[in-house]
Amino acid sequence: MLLYKKVNLFRRFKAMLSEQIILIKNTFSFLMGCCFGSFINVVIYRLPLGKSLIFPRSYCIECKYRIRWFENIPLLSWLFLRGMCRNCNKPISIIYPLVELTSGLLFLLNNYSFSSGLLSSSYFIINIFGWIFLSLLLVLSILDIKYFWLPDSICKIGILAGIFSKLIIGIIYEVSTTVLLTMVFESVAAAFLGYMIFQLISAIGLRIFQKPAMGKGDSKLAALIGSWLGFIGLGISTWLAFNLAGIFVVIGLVTRKLKRNQKIPFGTFLAFSAILVWHFGNDTFIKLISLAS
Repeated sequence: MLLYKKVNLFRRFKAMLSEQIILIKNTFSFLMGCCFGSFINVVIYRLPLGKSLIFPRSYCIECKYRIRWFENIPLLSWLFLRGMCRNCNKPISIIYPLVELTSGLLFLLNNYSFSSGLLSSSYFIINIFGWIFLSLLLVLSILDIKYFWLPDSICKIGILAGIFSKLIIGIIYEVSTTVLLTMVFESVAAAFLGYMIFQLISAIGLRIFQKPAMGKGDSKLAALIGSWLGFIGLGISTWLAFNLAGIFVVIGLVTRKLKRNQKIPFGTFLAFSAILVWHFGNDTFIKLISLAS
């Protein structure tokens, strides 16, 4: 009887400890996401202006007041300052905390992702690379919404990061040379395929409609997604993006929020679709597509 109580007590303690570890892990991921989101805000504002992303430190857009560290804490500072600059009392856009919150939630959800683009056993590494991949997609989607712009520099960095992620994971987990080469080859080939597919769509659209059907950056974003998610993930992301964009356009036309031939930020739909595939994995969408067909 005493042994049974000790075993039961140990099980409870183990379950409690496991819950605490999960809580700490999720809290850390959310806070890291908010911090990344704060830097993403800097990128979104400064990159289109051609300014340095590092110097000078953050300042008020209106009065150029240098923001001190305790006024630049993600989410909290905006709330404590009531959404206004301490110096000039001009409003601080709510976009800043929303981007930080979105990034934090994406990092949190990343702990429960079922990405099929990386080795299933590399959970810790998936989290780290997930932070990079999700941050790149969030930056690109916001820039596409605001400026219809998908910067070459970010896309190229993302493509290289996707290829090197496979290489690094293969080395860390000591996979065979054949498996490692296969992983890297698929990443490179999927990036090339994604680029060529969207270049072809753009060329066909230009031939038929006498104007570009795709933005120049969409091809490079597709290449980025292919380098991270592989052939299947790229295909699902593309399929999902076209469907989501189609639904958006139909609703916009019906509600008269969109005009015919109005340009839409397709890169945002592509990035959002890639985020969904990263989180839910290929198998989830393969089952969904099979049910829909």
